[in-house]
Formats: sequence, structure tokens, C-alpha cells
Amino acid sequence: MSRLSPAFHALQQRLRTPATRGAVATGVPGVQFFWVTEKVGRAPLIYSAGIVIIGQGHKIGHLGDRTFRYDEDTYLVLGVPMPFECETHPAADGPLLGLRIDIDLTALHSLVASLGLRPSRGETGTPPKGLEPARMDEDMIEATARLLKCLEDPADSRILGPAAVQEIVYRALRGEQGRVLSSLTQHGTPYAAVARALDRIHGDFRQSISVEMLAEENAMSVSSFHRAFKRVTGDSPLQYLKKIRLDKAKGLLVNQGMRVNTVAFEVGYESPSQFSREFKRYFKVPPSEAGSLAYT
Repeated sequence: MSRLSPAFHALQQRLRTPATRGAVATGVPGVQFFWVTEKVGRAPLIYSAGIVIIGQGHKIGHLGDRTFRYDEDTYLVLGVPMPFECETHPAADGPLLGLRIDIDLTALHSLVASLGLRPSRGETGTPPKGLEPARMDEDMIEATARLLKCLEDPADSRILGPAAVQEIVYRALRGEQGRVLSSLTQHGTPYAAVARALDRIHGDFRQSISVEMLAEENAMSVSSFHRAFKRVTGDSPLQYLKKIRLDKAKGLLVNQGMRVNTVAFEVGYESPSQFSREFKRYFKVPPSEAGSLAYT
């Protein structure tokens, strides 16, 4: 049992989580608590930019040819929204428990400026990857414990919670993978260009978006942009766009109960049959069985 496990258990009891898996707001803006009581095999998911801390159990991520684990000793740092495949493993004596903390870019800029962080040599040419595991050191453990303590009381959550989140982001910036976050604030770098392109993709995923268009908007050659995009996200721009469309489609099918043909057009497909094929290839179930995919 990790040092943080009892506090995570106490949080689960206070929130009275009813289902076998899910995610709920905690009362602190940008902080969600999630839990999974049963093993979930390798399946696609998307995390937004942020920090993922596991209090009990572990997950194994797969991104391209990379495999990584995040658990009680390792947190996950994400500078950009990342689609990847993940296995979920509860602990032997209880569910997987964790926190997701979103990144507030305004607060991040302020922290980076206060720290005086600058791009290291070669950073403008080689962007960091958009997702990295990092060691859960003593400072991060204590910062997480303070956030969990805040969550015991609604007033503490409201008044002290944002400062506790800021400390966790600060510790991540000072940690071994801090560059994943600090690079978001450095303008004129390939990493910043990819982050802008991802904002465009997420905002306009229904539209026809080409690699040439994204490269031109970021004043980069097609080859340089494609190379930077693949390094940051692990996908080509078109592969990434397809994953975002399919994930949006899953949400519409699961949460709004929309018809398959309607969803296909809603997320930018011109052919419902092509949408159904690609949905089944990606999620391993047809769109009509999307309800089985609701998990964290």
C-alpha cells in the first residue's frame, strides 16, 4: 500500500462512487477523481493536457512503439491532449484510484516566468514528447497529500485547493519531465507550433484539415511540421485527427444516445459505412455497442 492510498480510499468513500468505474469532479476546479474496480484490457483513451496521479493500482500505456507504466510511484505528465491505448489494473486488495489535474495555461505561464525557465540548447530544434512518466518523488508525494487533505472539506477545497494544485504543477515543472509543460510557454518553437495545431484540430475536427494547411498556419515546411507533430504526439496529423473524431463519436453515442448515421456526419465523416468500419477497427466493437466503452 502506498503512503497516499489511505487518503485516496477516504476520498472515494466521501464521494460515494456508485459504479464500477468512472470519474467525478472533486470541488477543486480542474481536478477529477477516477476509479476502476475491475481490470480493463488494452483500449483507446484520450487524456487532456495535465497530470495524472495514481494512488492505488496501475495503468500501462501504449503509444506507437512505446510502452510505459504509471502507478503509485510514477505520475504522468501531458503537455498536450494525447490519444493512446491503455490497460487498467486495480490493486490486489482494491480498485484503481487516481486524480487527473488539468493544466491552466495562464497559471502555467506565471509559474514558468517566476521560475525563469528558458528553452535549453537544442529545444527549438527537437521538441519534447507530449507525454512522459515521471518519478513520484518526496516533494510530489507531499504536495499530493496536501491536495487530498484539502478535499476533505468543501471550504478547504474552495479556498486552499487552487493553491494545492499550483504546488503540484510547480513540482512537476521542477521534476524530471518538467520540460513537457514548460515548453508550452515558449513561443516560436516546434512544440508550440504542434500545440497550436492541436488546438485547431480539436476545435475544427469536423472540417477537412490537411497537413499542408497546419504547416502553413505555423510557418513551417510540411516535412518539418510532420516530423515535429509525430515526435510530440506519436501520430501523424491525419492519424491524430481520426482518433479525435472517433473519440468524439464515442461520446455522442454513449452520452447522448445519437443514431450512428447522425454521429458519423456530426464528427466529419461523409460515409456512415466508412465511419462504422473505422470505429470498429479502433475500438474493437461496432458503434451500436459503444456503451461498453464507457471507462476511465
